[in-house]
Amino acid sequence: MWVTNPRLHYPASAEAYWLQQAQELTQLNEAEALERLIPTVAKLSDLFTTERPEKNFPDYFSDAHQLVAYGLFFLPQSFVRTSFALSHAVDFRKWRPQDKTLRILDLGSGPGSCGTALAHQLQAYHAATIDLTFVDRSPAALVAAENFAQAVLKKDTAVHSRIGDASRPETWPSGPYDIIVAGFVLNEMSRLGPKELLQWVQSMTDALAPGGLILILEPALKITSERLQRLSDAVVANQIIPRIGPDLDDAPCPQLAAGIHWSHEVRAWSIPSATEIINRQLHRDLREIRFSFSAFSTQSLPPVPANAIRIVSDVQIIKGLVRFIGISRGALQTVEISTRGLSKHDIKARAATLERGDTVAHTQPAASKVRLPDFEALQVIWSGQRTVQS
Repeated sequence: MWVTNPRLHYPASAEAYWLQQAQELTQLNEAEALERLIPTVAKLSDLFTTERPEKNFPDYFSDAHQLVAYGLFFLPQSFVRTSFALSHAVDFRKWRPQDKTLRILDLGSGPGSCGTALAHQLQAYHAATIDLTFVDRSPAALVAAENFAQAVLKKDTAVHSRIGDASRPETWPSGPYDIIVAGFVLNEMSRLGPKELLQWVQSMTDALAPGGLILILEPALKITSERLQRLSDAVVANQIIPRIGPDLDDAPCPQLAAGIHWSHEVRAWSIPSATEIINRQLHRDLREIRFSFSAFSTQSLPPVPANAIRIVSDVQIIKGLVRFIGISRGALQTVEISTRGLSKHDIKARAATLERGDTVAHTQPAASKVRLPDFEALQVIWSGQRTVQS
């Protein structure tokens, strides 16, 4: 029987695993180990942002200090991002795997953040046996992924790994799989053009079990998010596999056409203590996690309400109004909500219940801009902060 998982969180067992690795690596106590790894975290942060290579990423997982630094600081963020993406498919779109052993393939797994997050979340949703396979080019990453998954997941999970290339289907183990996740690897496949990327998605589709799910996650940078959105729109246009999220329909993304803003999620989360301690010296803004994703499935799912709107901007508080931009029926729509009669505290509290990526609805006629009289006129259909019963 399926139950709603009320919170998307990073499990204590996951943090404990990487803290133990840090202490064993440095031969220091917990506080000193975290202090020792801060420069390595800063180096990785630059690699992922300001110093991103134009072509091939180095195998930073082959360095033990970089591997553990990644596990303490970056892996929790990827873990929770993946949990949000799966929640969109399960809680909102009502995707369900078959009632049997669930086979998960994690392409370009690194030390296992995405695949382990899926298995952990699915165990919370449904008491099922899970078979989890990691694929990566880095032997060190695969060893870490297996150990990490076994530390976090229940005993009724089989964990495997295989050296392979996420961009080369001939190196993948044979399917079929109930879920295939490619987390934060598309940006490392810059040599593949649009046609090759469509074939890549086709290969994942061919490896799916009937009704299976494909999740592709990418960083929230403009270049990475737009590349994923172009691929997602092309998959729909070429009828390779139905898209189930985060887009609400098959229409091309109007933000992509405008070329100014880009589609991505912004979600509040509970920062793990070790990550927060490291960040006291790095001063990165970790209050929210940002990412883009696309989800595809052949499963027949309930239709999205015709008046549904996906929030694709930050929620702004301006004089007398709360404002956001959404996508409805393939078009951008500015929604303004009157805050007349509300205190500043109430306005902030109401606005804080909405996040970039939520799905809402109202009864106003379709238009490029609508104004609602109050928050009661806005229906929240799905929110990353909580599960909203439809």
